[in-house]
Amino acid sequence: MECRRILKLLTVNEGTSITKVLEKLEVVRGKKYPRNSFSTRLRNGTVNYDEMADIAELLGYEIQFVKKDLPTKVVK
Repeated sequence: MECRRILKLLTVNEGTSITKVLEKLEVVRGKKYPRNSFSTRLRNGTVNYDEMADIAELLGYEIQFVKKDLPTKVVK
């Protein structure tokens, strides 16, 4: 699933918007995140892992990689 769809699902689940998340991300990262530019980066698939990890954290989630053949082993 692409980052854009994941972010949309998470924001809806948490009753917030991408705009509000970007406002919080600006505070955390000390960098401007204009909605139009960020939306373009989401569509192009150029949002980096650190940004998505920070967004997940702001929404109360964490990103995990789970090995397919060992589903009980989680790498954070």
